[in-house]
Amino acid sequence: MLLGLAACVALIAIGLFWLARASFTLSSNLQARAEPSGSWAIAWGVALGPLALSTIAAPHVKPFLSCHLFGKQLARVPLSRWLERKPRPSREQAEPTEADAKPAPAEIERKGAPSFLQDLDPIEAVLSWWESERVLVLDDLFVDVSYSFRDIALTGRILAAIYVLSAILPAGCEIRQSPDWESVDRVALEAEGKLRFWPGRLVVWCARFVLEQRSEARARARLAKRATESS
Repeated sequence: MLLGLAACVALIAIGLFWLARASFTLSSNLQARAEPSGSWAIAWGVALGPLALSTIAAPHVKPFLSCHLFGKQLARVPLSRWLERKPRPSREQAEPTEADAKPAPAEIERKGAPSFLQDLDPIEAVLSWWESERVLVLDDLFVDVSYSFRDIALTGRILAAIYVLSAILPAGCEIRQSPDWESVDRVALEAEGKLRFWPGRLVVWCARFVLEQRSEARARARLAKRATESS
């Protein structure tokens, strides 16, 4: 009995250690094209091991998301329901009343802990993961772009801007461009990259971030309650 329990604990410890040290590679590919006739198409795919997700969008084609496992399609979900615009509220509904603008202290304290997610800046979070020790690492990124514009001067300015951008890119990132000097509006883009991440360290970082935000939210709720009671 004790030997089996010790073996389970050892396996769990080994699994947690492996999860904290193991890294996974996320591969992605993006292709986009726009023609002078006004037609355009965008296709994007991402793969993690044998699992792959892909989506496509084009005029007169309803966008959809496909899920594949070992090359076999498992599901195909239309995205039109999420892309539909919700009706905007009327002006009377949008303007908050005085009662809504000043919630009770108890309500502030109840809503303080879960509402921290509303203040989460996704860009700041990703940059923090990027700066953390081996949480997100961009292995490589290759971009091929070809373009031409009706304004030849605009084509030249974009050519110079891409050359400047290529000079400051980090190692492993490359932009290859093929400008066309035809006087037509045409753009074609293909990007492929690999992102390596450590899920165990990412989970630990997220847990620490959530605990810190909950603590700050509770502190703000207590200060608001004291300010209301003193007034």
